[in-house]
Amino acid sequence: MSAASRYKGLVLAAHPTSRGFGWVIFEGPLAPVDWGIAFAKRARNQRLFKRFERLLQRYEPAVLALEHFENRTGASHRLCRMMKHIAECRGMETQVFTRPAIQAVFGSVGAKTRYEIAEVIRTQIDAFSHRMPRKRTLIVNADPKQALFDAAALALTYFSVSRSS
Repeated sequence: MSAASRYKGLVLAAHPTSRGFGWVIFEGPLAPVDWGIAFAKRARNQRLFKRFERLLQRYEPAVLALEHFENRTGASHRLCRMMKHIAECRGMETQVFTRPAIQAVFGSVGAKTRYEIAEVIRTQIDAFSHRMPRKRTLIVNADPKQALFDAAALALTYFSVSRSS
């Protein structure tokens, strides 16, 4: 039995970074199926595009959730634009959420920053409990694991918004 035949209506959430993207596949709120962090050093765009396409082929998700990317520049903007285009060409529903929309969903539990939102996700999804990223400071760059939690926040925002409509 293929992954696609076992899981219908999957949500793929992806969050690009300067080196790649974090991704999570959910079959329902608080029910992750798979997750990971993709990165590439050489032939970056080509390798990341292929990785994204393999995720789509393997899981055949119904929805792609992204964070608003029009204000981004460079590689992460191109990557988001490409992900959205490929998803739409496959007939997937695409949802793009602004940072304030994500914060509004998690604000009900007192989480506003990316790290605070990650803490909430860690407590709600046992599979992520040991993957908590280091807290970013002026000296410490963002932990690559933060992209995984940012992707999970997008999926949970999608479920929250779709439930309320």
